[in-house]
Amino acid sequence: MLPIETTQTRVITQFKRVIAADQLSQSYIFAGPAGVGKMQVAQWLAMRLFCLNVQDGSPCGECAECQRILSHNHPDVVTISTEDKTIKVDAIRELKQEMSKSGMEGNQRVFIINDADKMTTGASNSLLKFYEEPVANTLVILLTSAKNRLLPTILSRAQMITFLPADASRIEASLVDEGIARNVARFASRMANEPAQALALAKDEAFNAQLTAVDQLLNKVAKRDLEAFIQVQSQLLPIAKNTTDQAQLLTLIALTYQLAMRHHYQLNEIESGAVNALSQQSGAQLADQTAAVLVAQQQLDQNVSFQSDLEQLILKLIG
Repeated sequence: MLPIETTQTRVITQFKRVIAADQLSQSYIFAGPAGVGKMQVAQWLAMRLFCLNVQDGSPCGECAECQRILSHNHPDVVTISTEDKTIKVDAIRELKQEMSKSGMEGNQRVFIINDADKMTTGASNSLLKFYEEPVANTLVILLTSAKNRLLPTILSRAQMITFLPADASRIEASLVDEGIARNVARFASRMANEPAQALALAKDEAFNAQLTAVDQLLNKVAKRDLEAFIQVQSQLLPIAKNTTDQAQLLTLIALTYQLAMRHHYQLNEIESGAVNALSQQSGAQLADQTAAVLVAQQQLDQNVSFQSDLEQLILKLIG
């Protein structure tokens, strides 16, 4: 079984049923958070159409056709993806020219547009011509994390498939099976939307250093120890040199409080470290402190100095 079949079981089952009934549409919009597995499902669907050894409605993932799709080397599976802020009209025009051609090795062709919400108005209007004059045996899949940015005319012409984040507890269990420490697995699984992303995070040295620093910090906060204020400068600032690290540190703090709140109300299994220490407070205290963390995250988004923001937060949490 391919990994995506365990993390997006609902979507995969839906496509198995549709393909078995020969009711596959010509165009789909895969909408959902980044990292939730939209591209993997698009690849699964392409593999299902080309696989030489379909088993129980699933592609084998091992034959030459499947391997070429997974390695992005199949001539009849074309993907548009960009690191730029927009997908311009020229890119879609080239895609349409490609659509007009016959398949290199068969009748079926699959076109995937990643981050379709990046399409300019001109690019979107150019794509509309495909819907007005569809090409037989052509499947178009649009991937988006912001479906509201797609033109209504496109939304109305493609079938919407909504992706939900994978269950965190299942991702956590998969990380533990990979040999990741339970505490690290718990946090990584709640900061990523799919197993591969969570595993990469769990193995990242910088992430582990942040997790350790936050745990030590909040252990002192739970004891109302003023040394926590000193730790901001001595331990946290050195590992938060850019905005991404700073945001991740605050996310770890927020997540620690969320887990502490759940443990306080006996919704979690046995916890250790800062989660357990913080959970000994009253529900009202935890709610107030969680609200303070949320304010700190909002202030960071508004370009407040990270050091100032975090120091103010620690004073509120201790007070």
